[in-house]
Amino acid sequence: MTSKKDPAVERLLDQWASSQGTAPLSETTRAGIQTTLARSFKPVRRLASQPRLALTFFGVFAAGSLILMAILDKAGFHLMTRWQMVWMTVIFAAGAMLFSSTLAADMVPGSRRRMPFALVLTLSASSVIAAIALLFPWRTSSAFVSEGRPCGLVELIVAIPAAAVFWLLARRGVLFASAGLGAALTGLGVFLALTPLQFQCMFQQAPHLLVWHAGTAMMLIGLGAWAGQRLRP
Repeated sequence: MTSKKDPAVERLLDQWASSQGTAPLSETTRAGIQTTLARSFKPVRRLASQPRLALTFFGVFAAGSLILMAILDKAGFHLMTRWQMVWMTVIFAAGAMLFSSTLAADMVPGSRRRMPFALVLTLSASSVIAAIALLFPWRTSSAFVSEGRPCGLVELIVAIPAAAVFWLLARRGVLFASAGLGAALTGLGVFLALTPLQFQCMFQQAPHLLVWHAGTAMMLIGLGAWAGQRLRP
């Protein structure tokens, strides 16, 4: 149930404060406040459980990733080894699940978080960086910037609308603007963008992936945190 400030309740409390001081509320005043409050309450739609909300976010991530992989070029499929594909898929899915759980917790004020958000950011970022550094060759080309710009642009084009979709889903709960909420929304959008981008990219080298894929992702998450902080009342 929710209730907004009611002028009648404010008036009753003001009258009591000015006339009674520290004396207890009279039965008449108390009954009037209770009646007014009861009329002002409105029913709200009950939220699903936190695990179910997290699965909803993850389902949108998975569906969006599959659709984009079907639409975009598939050069990465032919250039990556089987183990590169397996490990990157597992890491992207695990990161998306962590951010999904964080968003589900943000929808319910006072809900218990299984993992601090700082740890979610650290685990997801370090996992992606470590996987790229260990799984892909360290070589660059003379056209490093011109090759990388399109990947960064695709990530921006996908991640920002994806974050907006996740925000629309999260609005069913009670959200409070914060740096953590902004980072969680953009983080999930970023992982939705990173997954198909990895499999369509024709430059499967560690420097390219670290700068233009992971670097763009960290920039977007930082911007999301900044925007969430600025929107705080």
